[in-house]
Amino acid sequence: MGAKIEMTTEKDVNLKVLLGQKIKFFRKKKALSQEQLAEMVNMETKSLSRIESGHNYPMYENLVSISLALGVEPWQLYFKGNTKDVETMREEIFSVLSEDENKIPAVYQYLATLK
Repeated sequence: MGAKIEMTTEKDVNLKVLLGQKIKFFRKKKALSQEQLAEMVNMETKSLSRIESGHNYPMYENLVSISLALGVEPWQLYFKGNTKDVETMREEIFSVLSEDENKIPAVYQYLATLK
């Protein structure tokens, strides 16, 4: 029958680029080379390079393996906001609250709304 038509949206391209940048960020934070991370997740270095450059998406199994190897949750690889890991964010929050206890009620009220 007909040929497969592949449509790529700008949003799709941006998501691939974001994902690649996040993987690269966390890889460098762990002081790993592409070769080291690729070996850890049983992937070709060229494939990891194409993911980091935003050309390819990883297969689901590879995404999970990459996040485990980098010590992050898979969602953190897609999160646009902050590139800090959860422990760093926790430490910063505690630091701010210990420096100014007047902020505790406001933070508590905000957290209560998330329940």
